[in-house]
Amino acid sequence: MKKRVKSLLTATLIILVLASVYACLPRVWYKQSRYGKPLSTAGTLSAATQKQLSLYIQDTAQNAQAVVAIQKERIILEVGDTRRLINCHSARKSIMDLLIGIAVEKGMLRLDQTLGELGIDESKTPLTHQEKTATVRDLLMAKSGVYLPAEAETDFAKANRPKRDQYKPGDFFFYNNFDFNVLGAILEKKTGQTIGGFMDKYLAQPLGLQDFAPSNVVYGNPWPIRNDQSDYRVYWIFLSARDMARIGAMVSQKGVWMGKPIVSASWIEESFQPYTQTLDKSMWPFDAYGYLWWIDKDTQTYWADGFGGQFLLVDPTRGLAIAQRNFTGNSLLSSGLFLMKKRRDGSRRQLIHVYEMIKQQLD
Repeated sequence: MKKRVKSLLTATLIILVLASVYACLPRVWYKQSRYGKPLSTAGTLSAATQKQLSLYIQDTAQNAQAVVAIQKERIILEVGDTRRLINCHSARKSIMDLLIGIAVEKGMLRLDQTLGELGIDESKTPLTHQEKTATVRDLLMAKSGVYLPAEAETDFAKANRPKRDQYKPGDFFFYNNFDFNVLGAILEKKTGQTIGGFMDKYLAQPLGLQDFAPSNVVYGNPWPIRNDQSDYRVYWIFLSARDMARIGAMVSQKGVWMGKPIVSASWIEESFQPYTQTLDKSMWPFDAYGYLWWIDKDTQTYWADGFGGQFLLVDPTRGLAIAQRNFTGNSLLSSGLFLMKKRRDGSRRQLIHVYEMIKQQLD
């Protein structure tokens, strides 16, 4: 009897140790890129303004941990740990738009290709004939007309999901992770590369991102149990604040970086068109939606917006980009601890305040 109890206690201890190790393992390891190139700084902002902004950003009530502003390839503001790798959450979608644009320009992919032509289907809940007529363009606009559960979808999507075939592809905006997750699968299928590998070759290397590696893109939630029943995994892109800001700065210059085109200007322009202009203001603080980018018409800015306070503001008029980041976890344990916090989201209002102060100096 004692031996059985001892064996049971030993087995329990081993399981607890293994579970603890698993819970603490980071999904992404920090790795300085071999091609990273630091940017020079500019004294565009006065010392007083920089100090004021730094104190404002570091105020714990604001709940943002890193902010980087870049104007025309030079850093004009940098606050916090701007090298730390942080999950972009839904801001990943705006980056996916850039990757899709590169693939289209290189002839690897066409926007008019349908899910049926691309062989996209669900094994447990097959797509209907109408759903298979959705095109890549429909997915970019969040208008696929496919209303199936998807990994990492929001509670709003679960509660407000339209009925199957209720709307035809291209007719109705519904912020649905099915569209966004499938775009990642299509990119991989048509390019023959992983999302991380494609991003590394065509975006990170040309931009000289300092903290990126293909392994910064991971698949699936950290939780071991799924309930979405979808064949298409969510993909997460981990970026540092300084790398995210650099991507935005390139976008603000119509896809050009250091004199070289990275993403075509025509794609940037097409992506920023307001394909949906009837957003529910009780849900979205923006005026319109383009290809995976949010649009603020009042300020003529374009936004990537992710859970937990992951923001990228792009101002093409001033060649300006501001990234604001908030750490949401990099393991099962740290992600769980973040979700236990009462106040989790970094403030969009804070970023607008920072933007307005910078804009006053630039103008």
